[in-house]
Amino acid sequence: MCSPAVDLKGESDIEQLRRIALMQQVQIEELLKVLASQSKRIDGFLGQAGELQQALALLQKLAPKTDAAAGGDAPSDSPTESEKKKRTKFGATAQPLLPIVELVFELDEPDKTCPACGEQLRPMAGQFDTSEMVDVVEVSYRVVQAKQQKYTCRCGDCVETAPGPERAIKGGRYSLAFAVKVAIDKYLDHLPLNRQARIMGRHGLTVRSQTLWDQLHALAMRLRVVWEALLARVMREPVIGLDQTSWKRLENKKAKAWQIWCLTAPGVVYHHIYGDKSVKTFTTLVGDFEGVIVCDALSTHHAGARASPAIVLSGCWAHVFRRFEEAAPDHPEAMLAMQWIRELYDIDARADGDLAARAQLRRTESRVLLEHMKTWLWTQAPLKTLSIGKAAAYAIGDWERLVRFLDDPRIPLDNNATERGVRGPVVGRRNHYGSKSRRGTEVASIVYSIVETAKLHGIDPAAYMAEAARLAPLGEVLMPWDFAG
Repeated sequence: MCSPAVDLKGESDIEQLRRIALMQQVQIEELLKVLASQSKRIDGFLGQAGELQQALALLQKLAPKTDAAAGGDAPSDSPTESEKKKRTKFGATAQPLLPIVELVFELDEPDKTCPACGEQLRPMAGQFDTSEMVDVVEVSYRVVQAKQQKYTCRCGDCVETAPGPERAIKGGRYSLAFAVKVAIDKYLDHLPLNRQARIMGRHGLTVRSQTLWDQLHALAMRLRVVWEALLARVMREPVIGLDQTSWKRLENKKAKAWQIWCLTAPGVVYHHIYGDKSVKTFTTLVGDFEGVIVCDALSTHHAGARASPAIVLSGCWAHVFRRFEEAAPDHPEAMLAMQWIRELYDIDARADGDLAARAQLRRTESRVLLEHMKTWLWTQAPLKTLSIGKAAAYAIGDWERLVRFLDDPRIPLDNNATERGVRGPVVGRRNHYGSKSRRGTEVASIVYSIVETAKLHGIDPAAYMAEAARLAPLGEVLMPWDFAG
């Protein structure tokens, strides 16, 4: 187990001694777990407790002393029983978003006779046993015969017709609301079109999945202007996030998968499905961007940024944390790196969203912490065949981008916002798998972008989508943050 060489007897920096004590405590706690496990295995073979048990007992005696040296405030992944949040509310969950319907239940006529005297029972004014229940009203479909009134003038030169209901396809048979429901069921609730058609059949509507696709495509084409406006908004931001993941080609399962690229900025999620994750695609998507892109250490990103001088890349500390987390079961000393990364987040949290305060904390405390961490990383990196060595090498290789946040308080420590933005498509591909055509990828890109952005703003995606689609043909582009609900 490696740690920075320090002269403990001559060290007078209390903070440095505290860090060393914390490191030793983490290491001892993890070694206790490993030794306990190994002891049981060896005892199973030897049939008796041996030297390993004695060593374990010795370490258990040392652990409290390390606690005292650390001031008793070492970090822990799981809260103690006293720290766990106690439940304060009991009973039924409040349902503030559901309408309340009052139903009065009365006795049947035969039961309105008094069993004692045979007289007729009379209602007690205002007296009820009152209770509450959550009920369900099944979805229903109907055929609306739209009759558009015609008007004429006595002069005979003018005939006017009242406007009809909104439809996704002009002159089509299905309403705009129907098309929105199909989109929400697929791209928010992840129901494939074939499954939707079967569900509709149980409710009396006979419809083919191709018909549902036609409605979906027509709706997406209306909303394309919103999708383009979302990209324009992202490109104007000084700091954005970028990530990508695979998207299956259903027309040819043997072909290389498409890639769904995700861009995020405050209040915006934008998706675009391309054929690959090449440098050319990176340039096509963000080549004109001027600012900082937070992303992982993919070589495509680095090459694309080199081809676009206005782009600066920033690393993701969440990716580094995960690599050390994976190494920790075999290398307990990885817990030290994980603790340092947690401290970076704690330092940022103290700024409470104030950019000036965050900038000051990063220039001072975060920078000092990272200097200690970098020294330690160099002691681990030579272990190239071990998981902890690979994790350290990953951090050192991306160090310039990982520390970029120190000089710009607008840069987040990680790219988690973008990973959350791509979560919807990831869940969706497990259910409806991917797209059959380029048109399919375009529809998925548009609707996923709108749905995920609407979720960020806490608005009803269905209501917003219907209103945006209604206004789009009139030349109005309604953005999610402008929708009142």
